[in-house]
Amino acid sequence: MSATLLDKPSPETASSETASSEAASSEAAEAERQVVALHLGDEIYGVDIACIHTVLTPQPITPIPNVAADVKGVMNLRGRILPVLDLRTRFGLAPLPADKQKSARIVIVESAGRTAGLVVDSVSEVLRLPAGAVEPPSALLGGDEGRCLTGIGRVPGGRRKGDGKEDAERLLLLLDISQMLTALDPAAPGQPAAA
Repeated sequence: MSATLLDKPSPETASSETASSEAASSEAAEAERQVVALHLGDEIYGVDIACIHTVLTPQPITPIPNVAADVKGVMNLRGRILPVLDLRTRFGLAPLPADKQKSARIVIVESAGRTAGLVVDSVSEVLRLPAGAVEPPSALLGGDEGRCLTGIGRVPGGRRKGDGKEDAERLLLLLDISQMLTALDPAAPGQPAAA
């Protein structure tokens, strides 16, 4: 009978263990960010994994006249019409060369009730960033790119597959998806009124 009592923790012990476990998980989550690595040219951008809905191969996009240059158009995703942004245009980069367009992806992101597609060169991996590896963006960063950053993460290098040499630390520009999607909405507070 005492073996049975040892196998089953008391309700007080069980709830205390659960609370400790949840607190430890919460602290670990605060100490680490998971981001999806998006590539545009030679730069790597990170988007919080909680904002990513799905990643798609290129889909038909219907152009819309008289919209911002970075709004590529709209697409139909399972019956939902979504705006699609071209991040290369948004950040002033040259168009993706034709020979690399097969690797392009549309990343469907969602934040604060807004959903959109982001056209990127490629998507590579999910990275875990310790809190100490993320710094706020410099106030000197201006323009659209600077306003759309939540921070800059440092990703340790690793051994390259081909030659086994050590890669240097990489910098990851962390995108503020909420800010990017708010900029799409002309009725959002702080946005210029439509003419």
